[in-house]
Amino acid sequence: MAAADLALGRFPNYCFPMLISSLSPKWLGAFSLVEFMVVLAMLGTVATLVTPSFREQLLSWRLHSEAAQMVSAIWLARGTALRTGRTTMLCPLQEKNCEGLYQERFGVVTEEGVLIRQYQSRPGVSITNRRGTQAEFRILTWNPAGLGSRNLTFLFCTENAKVNWAVVLNRVGRPHLRRDWGTCPS
Repeated sequence: MAAADLALGRFPNYCFPMLISSLSPKWLGAFSLVEFMVVLAMLGTVATLVTPSFREQLLSWRLHSEAAQMVSAIWLARGTALRTGRTTMLCPLQEKNCEGLYQERFGVVTEEGVLIRQYQSRPGVSITNRRGTQAEFRILTWNPAGLGSRNLTFLFCTENAKVNWAVVLNRVGRPHLRRDWGTCPS
């Protein structure tokens, strides 16, 4: 066989069995049933171990999302007070009045009672004080200088969750998110 033939890809017929056998794997078998069952058992074990931690992580993300929604409402209320030069409130809403509980719904309202934005709370999430002894219902106000009416902590919890998120608000009116900052109600 000439080098020119090999360079052009021309092989004599007696080379093909050698070429095919050198390119194909030596063993073309499949998994046995026993090997397949062992792999399934291992995957099942790993899934069993990962599921509880994944559930906890999912609950933590939900609580963080709810707490972030509260932070958004606080920034809107404070920003509106600064921008308009008028007192603005964050309050729990019931029938467009500042009554009820934050864990149902809440909103940003001007001192004249005009609703700027309403937020819906997620079912199953409780919003309490930091000690978890009572559902939060207190109205927060910001004056035209952006100062808040009180220090307050909103604690976000769900049933059977090992984690909680809190929105900590100081008199300056700036909120901070904190993980595991309080005690969830039992």
